[in-house]
Amino acid sequence: MSDARPAVTVTVPEVSVALDILANGGEQARRRLQRNLERADPSALAPLRQALIERLREERGRRVDDEGHPGSWTRSWQVCALAICAGDDRQALELLEGHLDRQREANRWVRYWTLACACERSSLRAWALAQARALAVDEGEAPLLRCLAWAILAERDDHAGACAALLWCLGEGDEPFPGGEGLAAEGLVGGEEARAAALRALRVVPLPQAFVRVQEIVDDAPFATHTCDAIWVMGKYRGAARAAEASQTLARFIVSHRRAREFYEMVGFAIRAIGNLGIAQTDLLLAELDSPSAGIFVEAAQALEGLLGSGKAVDRLVDRLVEEEGQEAKLANALRCMHRKEVVEALDRNLRCGVDRREEAARLLLIELGGSVAIDRVQARRQDLESRRAAVSELDARQREHVKLIAVGDGAATWISVGMWVAVFLVGLIAVILGMLMVFQEGYEAWMGWALSAGGGLFSLLGKLGFSGQMVETAGARAAARLAIFTGFQRRLQHIDLLLAQRFIDGATIDVGEVEVLSKLIGAAQVETQESLLALMPSEGEVEAYRRRRSLIDGGEPGSGGAPK
Repeated sequence: MSDARPAVTVTVPEVSVALDILANGGEQARRRLQRNLERADPSALAPLRQALIERLREERGRRVDDEGHPGSWTRSWQVCALAICAGDDRQALELLEGHLDRQREANRWVRYWTLACACERSSLRAWALAQARALAVDEGEAPLLRCLAWAILAERDDHAGACAALLWCLGEGDEPFPGGEGLAAEGLVGGEEARAAALRALRVVPLPQAFVRVQEIVDDAPFATHTCDAIWVMGKYRGAARAAEASQTLARFIVSHRRAREFYEMVGFAIRAIGNLGIAQTDLLLAELDSPSAGIFVEAAQALEGLLGSGKAVDRLVDRLVEEEGQEAKLANALRCMHRKEVVEALDRNLRCGVDRREEAARLLLIELGGSVAIDRVQARRQDLESRRAAVSELDARQREHVKLIAVGDGAATWISVGMWVAVFLVGLIAVILGMLMVFQEGYEAWMGWALSAGGGLFSLLGKLGFSGQMVETAGARAAARLAIFTGFQRRLQHIDLLLAQRFIDGATIDVGEVEVLSKLIGAAQVETQESLLALMPSEGEVEAYRRRRSLIDGGEPGSGGAPK
């Protein structure tokens, strides 16, 4: 695994805990620790790096060829961890170089893992390449190390001779060794050992040039350890141009050997490799859920989740239960191999899909996963969620009605006001026209008295119409504003209520501090609503202006009018 991706925040165990895992932990615990170290901030690895340097230095004097003994694997894991933590630390690099020297490190597997882990670190890329160049021409080195060195040179130096030497090891060894460029291999014999060494190298550096040879080994499928290595190499071509072809090769192997007990472990490797490739083989993986081998069953379930994602994988298993009833126990076991939280969420969605058979299948799977208590809790959460949705829908409908009322009321007030102003305009226009006609026909003196007596009343009427229209428009606008303020207040309360409901549905606890914050939000919404409503009420100045205007229109004294009506 490369360290080219950006570091993310992960928890690095205490130094003593990490050392204990490397020394005494199982393979899964060690791999988990290694992944955490690869993703950790390099600055957080300094204490562990120093501890590993001290530990490996203490054991340097007692080092023997302990291949096949547990201590050798412990040292391999420790050296790999040091390669991850090394960075540009001189002491760490000197110690790693010592573990690559066959004079100081007799165990070939420790030397292999030292170079394998170092070449996957971008910070050690140049260092690993320099070490590979030296190992590639060392005729006394083990084929395991030389093949890995050749693979590194073929990939990073585009070394044609190194690539040819590696491909020769993959063959039967009938042809002479393609030496040249200092790659002589006196004493290197082609055959099983050379092929196994080459495949081990390709597990670290999957060269595209070796694809056809590796594919032939998988298709021939001899019952041998190097077949497992070839399957593993096939799974390393993810993202390559021949990834789909690699997936089909692995599928052929699975179909051919799925019921051969001696090949169960290899079939499990092949299923895992298909999951690593990222090329969907959904039907094949679903078929492997019927395997009598528990290992194959687990690998198929995990590969299905890796290829489809948890949600789609659960949907496919629900589909299968709908088609073939009575398999809920087996399919629930497959779901147990996946991420539980995502599985439960996907089953919960199927419980509310509206299709009776799918809902029943999801219910049966949930019961198998967690018992009747779990399904009762899910149903309670579902009922609460449905009630919340109904409340939200009702409030949304009520708010839509409020918006309609606001629009209708404001429109009515506006049109009434417009109608009154149009009436004022028309009456005034008619009065002017009639007055002009009377003046031209009868003479000014004959109608002057009428004009003086009736003109005042007419203009008073026009003033009242205009003033009333303005009052109607103002009242309509204030009524619309009140409805808008109430609607906003309801919406803010709804947001707070939905937040509390979601916390309840998620099963999260609500502490006193959160309650106080929500209370402050509700109080602030109430205060803002009250202030907005009070701002709509006429001020004393507006009331006094209204009285004066009304008094002038009625012909009274300013300030003698009544209160606004």
